[in-house]
Formats: sequence, structure tokens, C-alpha cells
Amino acid sequence: MAKEKNEKSYKGLMIRIIVAIIFLGLLFSTYFIKDDIETYLNSIFYPEVSNDISNSKLVMHFINVGNADAIAIELPNGEHMLIDSGDNNNTSREALISYLDNNFFESGEEKTFDYFVLTHSDADHVGGAALVLQTYKIEKCFRPNQYTEAEAVEYNITDSKNIVTTQVFQRFVNALEEENCEVEFFTVNSDINFSDFDINFIAPLETTYSDVNNYSPVMILTYAGVKTMFTGDAEKEVEEALLNLYDGYTGEYASSVLDIDILKVGHHGSDTSSTENFIKALTPSYAVICTDGEAYGHPSQTVLNRLENNGVKNIYRTDLNGNIIIGVSEDGVISANLGTYTKGFKIEWYQLVLLIGTIGLVIIFSVGVKRKKKR
Repeated sequence: MAKEKNEKSYKGLMIRIIVAIIFLGLLFSTYFIKDDIETYLNSIFYPEVSNDISNSKLVMHFINVGNADAIAIELPNGEHMLIDSGDNNNTSREALISYLDNNFFESGEEKTFDYFVLTHSDADHVGGAALVLQTYKIEKCFRPNQYTEAEAVEYNITDSKNIVTTQVFQRFVNALEEENCEVEFFTVNSDINFSDFDINFIAPLETTYSDVNNYSPVMILTYAGVKTMFTGDAEKEVEEALLNLYDGYTGEYASSVLDIDILKVGHHGSDTSSTENFIKALTPSYAVICTDGEAYGHPSQTVLNRLENNGVKNIYRTDLNGNIIIGVSEDGVISANLGTYTKGFKIEWYQLVLLIGTIGLVIIFSVGVKRKKKR
């Protein structure tokens, strides 16, 4: 009797082990559709965010490089653009190069930037420029109306406001000379136009500024009816000048030129930029802030409140969301892929496997097992 009982118990255990193996096999086979599973579940918990950018023809990568700017763009025609290059420290430079090599350029693809835009001379924008020029092929570089001391002599630049004496800017210029690519000192006439998209430079409006941040170009990239504005570190003086220039903005309506969909918030979210009237004129639905959330108090809570109060529904930050990818399809559909979701945790495949696997195994090995009654 005891022998039959042991055989029955052994047989039951073997059946449970076989069922467990089949269950785990089926569970792990979902790895091959993990992206679809993650997209579906995250779209339920975070309906304002779609992390499926597979249909996007324009893909903008806001790279997490600290309190600095580095934005890599896959343009609709297949060309590549890089705006700024991170900060002047190893951590920022390594984060930039690692991301570009592993997440931006496809395997086997020639690592070329057709356009490299350096907005202004500050180290948190030009810090990795020399390394970028040494690492990748650059077809054309857009640079601000700022010069080294040697260049000032060469170009007969006499205003000290246009002359930069920092070593990091000198390294950029030296690397640029060695690259021997096409160079343009950008102006409002530096537009890039193709049949299905345009990049329009609407600032700088002056050739000389007392604040180096205002040398930053303000660019609007238009594709499939969606307009994205890149601002560098341009401050309120530039914003006010743009408001005065386009349709004499009075605070009652938004200029058709300035009415955009996606905004790269100026100066890491500092309150020296993003004035109330400017945000009202832009009316963006998406805002991206490139910051580490610590240095210099960026982003300003005043700016965050201003964005929210003016109807910006999706505010993303590299310090909270990690690397941020925003895509635009040829039908004008905007999608965002975030490293981390701020309203909770992003559901990932391995988390589901651990949860479902644990629950499943507990059920398999416990249901139907008779417990001995206590005497």
C-alpha cells in the first residue's frame, strides 16, 4: 500500500515537473515578441506615450549626457544630424559616443553625420565636439559666429564678444580644421530644404551678443505637418526678438511661424529662457529638457509650471526619463520612447517573466497537493 502511494506520489511529481518545463518553455518563447508585449502593456498604463517608433521616418534622439545638450537626428531622407556634443568631461563624452555607436548608428552602417551643428561655445555644448570630429565622418559643420584668437586675427574680428579663449573651444576648432569638412557660420539664411522636410534657422538675429547663450540658433524642423523647435541655450532676449519679428505677437494669438508641436526647452529649463509669452506663442504638445536635474538648479520649477499651465501635456527630462527618442511618421503621428517612465515604472519583459513564472510554478507545485492533517 505504501509502495503504491510512493509510486503515485512520484508519478504526480514527474507530471508536475513536465508541466513546469512546458510552461517555462512557452513563457520564455515570448522573448521573440517581447517588444510587442511591452508596447501593448505600456500603452495601457501610459496611454499618452507610445514607445513604438518603428513607423517613424523622422527620429530624434535626445541623449542623456548630463547637464548638457546632444541631439542626434535621423532625417526622413536617411541623412544624419547632430546638434551639440555633450559636456567637457569623460562621463558625458563616453555616454555620447557609446549611445551613438550602440543605439543611433545601425550595425554595419557608415558612421557619418551629414550635418553637425554647434550652437555656441559653452563647454556643455561643445565639450565633446573634438571627439565627435575625430570619431565620425562629418560632411558639413554649422558653427556660431564665435572665433578663437587666431581666427579673429585671420577674419579681422575686433569685437571681444565674438572671441572665445577657452581651451575646449580651441580643441573644437583644431579638430574641425583637421576634419577638413564644409564649414558654415550659421545665420538665418542657413536653411536646409528638401522635398518632404525643412530645417529653418530663425535665429540668431544679431552677429554679436554680450551673452554667449544667445549665439544659439533657433531652428524649426518641419516634417509631415509636425514642427520641432531646437533652441540651444537662447535666452529671453532672443525669444522677445522673435515674438516681435513674427506677426507682432501680442499675447492673444500664436504666430503661424512659431506655432510648434515639439520643443527642446531652452537652456536646460533655466528661467532665463522659456518666458510666458514665448510658451504661449509656441503652444507645444511635447517638451524635452536636457538636464542632470542638479547643476545650477535646472530645470526651474517656474518653467515647469509655465509649461504645464500652458497645456504642454508631455514634459520629458533626461535626468528622469534617460535617453528620450521622439519619432514622427509620414502621417504626422508622434511617438515617444523613454528609457524610464516618470509616472511609474516601465513594464519590461523580464519583469513579466519573473512574476508570471513565479506564480505559475507555485500553482503547478501546490494545487491538488493534499496536506497531512495534524493529529
